[in-house]
Amino acid sequence: MLVIDEHHVEEAQHQAESTVDDLSERSDDLGGEIEETRSDWEAVKRDTSVPTAAGEWEDNEPDDSTGEDPTGFDDPESLELDDEDLAEDELADEDDDY
Repeated sequence: MLVIDEHHVEEAQHQAESTVDDLSERSDDLGGEIEETRSDWEAVKRDTSVPTAAGEWEDNEPDDSTGEDPTGFDDPESLELDDEDLAEDELADEDDDY
């Protein structure tokens, strides 16, 4: 019975050593990937041609509203239409009627 137990202990020890070697190799690989990613990140931060989400992006985006009022509402009383413009609008409305 001691021989069997000794065999199990040696097998467990071999598996543990194998696991340690595997984990060590994976840790080294991961450390290399982390360093490579960090280096890439630093290079991108220095490159001004790469767009980022940092900064005043709201100032660079176009206004989605329609018209001149930022809320999207054009006050019809603020339009400066003369009689000629109004007459053209009325003619266009009459053409649309069936």
